[in-house]
Amino acid sequence: MDRSPVEQRLIDALRSTERVDPSPDLWSRVVHSIDEDRAHRRRVRAAVVATLGTLGALVLAGWLALEDVEGGVRVQPAVLEVLRIVAFICLIATLGPAIRRFGRNYTEDLWRNTPHTGTALLRLLDIAYYLVFGGWTVMTHGAMPPDDALLAEQLGQAVGLTGGLLIIMGLLHAVTVMLLPFVALISNSTRAGKPLPKWLSIVLTIGAVWVAVQLVLSIMAVFTIGMGE
Repeated sequence: MDRSPVEQRLIDALRSTERVDPSPDLWSRVVHSIDEDRAHRRRVRAAVVATLGTLGALVLAGWLALEDVEGGVRVQPAVLEVLRIVAFICLIATLGPAIRRFGRNYTEDLWRNTPHTGTALLRLLDIAYYLVFGGWTVMTHGAMPPDDALLAEQLGQAVGLTGGLLIIMGLLHAVTVMLLPFVALISNSTRAGKPLPKWLSIVLTIGAVWVAVQLVLSIMAVFTIGMGE
């Protein structure tokens, strides 16, 4: 039976796949992947235990710091401020690595040809992350209720400040996710020797500035609400 040239080429191509030797480092890569998965599970368990332990310690410290005052009970103001700062630090330290872990694949996909660029960018964003939220923790130092406030008002103000912190985290994260593709577009086109037209670069710059201004205004609004003004 005579076969057409196309059929014969298909048969030869399919037969060639049967002679493909497995990668010599396949087993080592599988073992490395399994080890990484186990290490990740251990980190997750350790983070959960540390988080629950910290929350339990904060609740216990707040309960021990309760005192009876006229009209009800309250947590001692100095202790409440320390508890707030510790809670903020734990929240920032927990969410930071989680955001970085999930963002690594995102940046690697954007800078596929130069993955080290995405890694370096994540490190810079880590610095900005801790500076911004460390600054928020310091700026809200005087935002707690007055010393004569009762427990309900103290808890309400603490929840409001925590909500403000989470809102700012969400805003910064959303803006970063939206702006990174434009940054990657400009960076990749420049590295490839095909820079974007000037008019497009100007439009992207104006858009980035507008988003930054809106972000600053949103953070100021959140801070004002958190301060209770």
